[in-house]
Amino acid sequence: MDIKETIEMAVEIVGSQRELARLTGMPDQHISGFKKGRPCSAEKHARIADAAGLTTRARLILLEHVLEASRQSMPADDALREKLEAIVKALPEETPKIAPARGAATTKSPRLRKSLRT
Repeated sequence: MDIKETIEMAVEIVGSQRELARLTGMPDQHISGFKKGRPCSAEKHARIADAAGLTTRARLILLEHVLEASRQSMPADDALREKLEAIVKALPEETPKIAPARGAATTKSPRLRKSLRT
């Protein structure tokens, strides 16, 4: 999963990058750095997704990390890898539903419904 995409989705949900930083407990500069390509751990990536309510995405991020780690540390354990891959494939991609902002024309950029901002 791409950290930049996760941050953009999360910012769309919570309203601003500053608010996302506050919700994650991370400095805003870290969020900016991750978005610009600075390395980000799977745990922090998942925390960013979870802070915006993207729990399925957060779980998928962590599962993909475990799967990648298993490829490196246990190259001969094909049975475990197959099970992890099956779990990752079974989780649906989380796509927030977007609705136009109140009073906005339908041609303007969409805003997430308030109910998704929890």
